[in-house]
Amino acid sequence: MKNKKDIHKVLKNSLNLTFSIRALSPTPEQIEKSLFVEALDTMVQIQDRTEFMISELGIDTISYEDKYYRVIENLFKINFNEQQLSLIQMYLYDLIIDKEWDGTIELDSKDDEDPKIMDFKKATEVWNVINLFKD
Repeated sequence: MKNKKDIHKVLKNSLNLTFSIRALSPTPEQIEKSLFVEALDTMVQIQDRTEFMISELGIDTISYEDKYYRVIENLFKINFNEQQLSLIQMYLYDLIIDKEWDGTIELDSKDDEDPKIMDFKKATEVWNVINLFKD
């Protein structure tokens, strides 16, 4: 609210116009996307940390983290269909760890069109692709 007043004050003093400022609330889809992206990015960071701890420190934390991953995957199962889950799992467990992967995937078209090449390297791109498979 304070930022709104500051913005209003600056604009009023510089433009000398009458106006109002209102903040728009994010849509449910924007909130879902934000939470999904944060969850996927965090899971990738956890995988990177686990890999570092095993290779550099000789500490294996997989048995501790496994239960957390199962909880997260079960929550994904509640929210996403089989195709979406398959894409999420492919991203997390196959593609992201492949250092030679170019960051794209090829999606077969339902029509007789050529397959579609989609960016799939960032969590936001994963969100965009899996939403093509919404029921």
